[in-house]
Amino acid sequence: KAGEDMHAAVARECRATRASLGIFDATTLGKIEIVGPDAVEFLNRMYTNPWTKLGVGRCRYGVLLGEDGFIRDDGVIGRLSSDRFHVTTTTGGAPSVLNMMEDYLQTEWPELKVWLTSTTEQWATIALNGPNVRHLLEPLVEGQDLSDEAFPHMSVAECRVAGYAARLFRVSFTGELGYEVNVPARHGRALWELLMAQGKQYEICPYGTETMHVLRAEKGFIIVGQDTDGTVTPDDAGLGWAIGKRKPDFVGKRSL
Repeated sequence: KAGEDMHAAVARECRATRASLGIFDATTLGKIEIVGPDAVEFLNRMYTNPWTKLGVGRCRYGVLLGEDGFIRDDGVIGRLSSDRFHVTTTTGGAPSVLNMMEDYLQTEWPELKVWLTSTTEQWATIALNGPNVRHLLEPLVEGQDLSDEAFPHMSVAECRVAGYAARLFRVSFTGELGYEVNVPARHGRALWELLMAQGKQYEICPYGTETMHVLRAEKGFIIVGQDTDGTVTPDDAGLGWAIGKRKPDFVGKRSL
């Protein structure tokens, strides 16, 4: 805004998100659809954490390593049905993660019945964070109760938002109450403008990646590629809890 430098703008966006309502364009996040009867087994082999017991409609944070045991990528993975997962990756990691997965699927485990599809550009993703986010979203959502009991943290649902078919995630990269709304890409701008108009009553504030870095750092959430340099293990990053101790194998386990 007029008279602001970068630091003042970031501080304003942080305050607005913590105090009321922030909106963020997360469309650039990588998205991969993993489908098939062996989808769970494939995820178990690729990611450090276990996936077998993740219920339909639930999400889990996943850590992906290279053969060297160093962190390659991370993201939230939602289970849409018994054989369908919506996987998110870092923005920069989208093509390399898909390539890595295809490499393992085609050369190491060709017996697995799994299909991988890049859906990065299919979905526009709008992240909403802050204490007033539920007040804004509830009147716009059809087909899903947003109460804590019906839709707790780390949930995913297919529903409608402002009339658009959507995949709604309840996740938070800022530490606030947060939702990520995925709608077909062609509807992204229309939904954004509607949310901005409806959010005026809550002093809605668009925030950028600089602000996201501050909000995440305050909560201790790492950003792969920002806080990692290709030589960081899960333990180095405080992510030892995300390693499945009883898993027989996963990419990078031998090196750890």
